[in-house]
Amino acid sequence: MQTRRRKAIGQYHILDSASEADFDNITMLTARICGAQSAAISFIDDHRQWFKATWGIDQRETPIAVSFCAHAIESEAIFVVRDAHLDPLFANNPLVTGAPHIRFYAGMRIEADDGTPIASLCVFDPQPRPGGLTEQQAVALRVLASQVQALLQLRLSLIDREAQVAAQTKLSNELRYVADHDVLTGLPHRGPFNKRLRSAIHDARQDGARLALMLIDVDHFKQINDSLGHTAGDAMLIKFAERLRGILRVTDTVARLGGDEFGVVLTDINRSEEVSAIVHSLIERLHKPMEHEGRLVDCRASIGLAIYPDHADTAELLTRCCDQALAEAKQSRGCVETFHPGMAEEFERESRMLKVARQGIEMQRIVPHYQPKIALSSGRLVGFEALVRCALNEGPAILPEMFELAFADRELAAAISRQMIDRVLDDMRSWIDRGLAFGHVAINTCAADFHANDFAERLLGNIEQRGLDPRLIEVEVTEGVFLGRGAHHVARALSVLSQRGIRIALDDFGTGFASLTHLKQFPVDVLKIDRSFVAGIGSNPDDTAIVRALIGLGQSLGIETVAEGIETLAQAEFVKTHGCDVGQGFLYSAAHPADLVPSIIDLLTDPEAA
Repeated sequence: MQTRRRKAIGQYHILDSASEADFDNITMLTARICGAQSAAISFIDDHRQWFKATWGIDQRETPIAVSFCAHAIESEAIFVVRDAHLDPLFANNPLVTGAPHIRFYAGMRIEADDGTPIASLCVFDPQPRPGGLTEQQAVALRVLASQVQALLQLRLSLIDREAQVAAQTKLSNELRYVADHDVLTGLPHRGPFNKRLRSAIHDARQDGARLALMLIDVDHFKQINDSLGHTAGDAMLIKFAERLRGILRVTDTVARLGGDEFGVVLTDINRSEEVSAIVHSLIERLHKPMEHEGRLVDCRASIGLAIYPDHADTAELLTRCCDQALAEAKQSRGCVETFHPGMAEEFERESRMLKVARQGIEMQRIVPHYQPKIALSSGRLVGFEALVRCALNEGPAILPEMFELAFADRELAAAISRQMIDRVLDDMRSWIDRGLAFGHVAINTCAADFHANDFAERLLGNIEQRGLDPRLIEVEVTEGVFLGRGAHHVARALSVLSQRGIRIALDDFGTGFASLTHLKQFPVDVLKIDRSFVAGIGSNPDDTAIVRALIGLGQSLGIETVAEGIETLAQAEFVKTHGCDVGQGFLYSAAHPADLVPSIIDLLTDPEAA
């Protein structure tokens, strides 16, 4: 029984715990109801009784040999000692002959959840009570003892809950660690490394600091695996990881990016000499032979190096620069190559693209260029598509081809889209105020718009803010939006927009992989036939057949079809003859070749001008 009781008490984690108001209040209430000088909640341990709560005494524990409660827990009924001086079991007890001079005692046992008696709620007094407890006092003692049991059960539930939370937290941490770290080397893998690189660049930009990115490739790794076995290859990767960790500073980051490639971020590099010193030390350590199963294995590595902001100002471009430098280093093997502009003129072009986009965003010069949409059956203007342009100076607006790389950057693409939407909605408000009938305006979206799950709400909020009718808006999506990051938010967003009256157009139809699936899954109102197919009408039999089939598909599904990129009368006549609803392209903009798009005021004032 003693072992069982010890185990039962242990599950509550209560012995030697701090006082708690709930238990203290019960002892106070018990003493007052029972008219006793003292009360206690006493747990019976192996060699002592320990008081969780007391009233009227200062002791926290006594030896088990003098415990009244040790006897009380053996009885299912209230254990009562009316006069300890007259009870042969307690007459010589030190608690009777000395402080607190117990003459009267009454205790009700407290059980664990499995029925094991573990404690007692008791009252005691220096005055004997020949009559014991009154009936009301006895009832109160039992009820209050059951309250102690309820508190213990609640305590056990909280302990179980905390244990579950701790176990879940531990498991979550372990899974997160496994997800973020390479099992073989213990280093972070590519995902956390790229995140750290972006964060380091952000910090460096804020502080005006420099950082270095290194990509390290183990030379002849395949040959080592093939000749000495994968065990030797694994041992080499582990050794490389240990050497990298041993060389780098605490503030630096090292990761295994995959296979035999490692990545390093060196932060707070103020002088080129610092980078050179670290790289020199790195090469010296990495190139030391490794001992494996009693034989020395030659270790060598190629390293590509790029510096922020000297070579690039984004994580993506810096990584590309480093990749170029690594590729050149691997031509010679066992050396370090630092990126220089001559390695890839393409990088310069991409940098210019991103610069144009950033300047356009910062200067609020992202502007819409409106291309008319013409009803083929009547030749009348039915709406516009808002095409993005960047107007950095007084010259012609910069076409999206000049900053297309920005659309691959989530943050830049989202910023461009926000400015475009604001400008278009402002223009629409202005046209309405001037009494111009413009039909509808189609706004293009990108995958970045749907990265968060609030695109529909943000767009509708902007529309409502300007007092516009949602039915004047058409939202164009491409299959890239369905397949990009945040694609799981697209269906909900399109459904919300469609329910509010905004038409949904599927752009560049036929150029992706799952167009028919998208027509079934999403609320598509408009099917836009890609200009690449329209351009081949009359000259390419396949393109001609595809255009005819897509128009037929739209008719079968009751979806409006729009032919993009119409440049000739023959193309316009073909799509019109086969039942296409709307056309847009250079043919309808030729009246103003300087701008390629006619003045919107002219078109809105006189639709026949289209």
